Amino acid sequence: MTIIRNFDNLNIYLNKLVDDVYEQPPDDGHTAWATEVFKKWFGGGRSMVKKVLDVGCGDTAFMKEMFESECINYTGIALRTNHPDVINMDFTFLDFPDNSFDMIFSRHSLEHSPMPIISLMEWHRVSSAWLCLILPNPLAFGWTGRNHYSVLHPSQAEFLLDRAGWHIIWTDFTNPNELRYMCEKIRTSEYERSTGDTQ
Repeated sequence: MTIIRNFDNLNIYLNKLVDDVYEQPPDDGHTAWATEVFKKWFGGGRSMVKKVLDVGCGDTAFMKEMFESECINYTGIALRTNHPDVINMDFTFLDFPDNSFDMIFSRHSLEHSPMPIISLMEWHRVSSAWLCLILPNPLAFGWTGRNHYSVLHPSQAEFLLDRAGWHIIWTDFTNPNELRYMCEKIRTSEYERSTGDTQ
């Protein structure tokens, strides 16, 4: 069933929420946690990723240097950015063709989405293979906060990933501050068979 929608009001609502976006200055804790993940999952030439999109990378794009150190082509996007190497773009409405990147990298960004399942579907469209999703653990960070619209319990995160066409390859919950998921894209034909939907 196809439903025709007028998105004018949705665009108004989303533009109001842009005012909630805040700057995230460099933080020793976040940098250490991100470095831990990077070394464990991507470092030392082990990764098959050649092209990555860092969604919601903020104005620091501090992961850029890490990815490029492994010869991984890096693109970062964020809202309201002044960084010369970061594209100003809403990560739920990506201006890239299908399968543009080997992997979507999302670290502490999905909780900022008013529509997390739609964001995950859009990332599925733009990724050709993988999603690295790192969420704040609500037991450490809490359930509310400025611009935190979608803080997820692991069971909810895993439900949304599955519904959006992502197969979880492995998880890492060893750091009590973060919920870490490496996911593989379910190919469109498999996704359609499993859900009865057409993307």
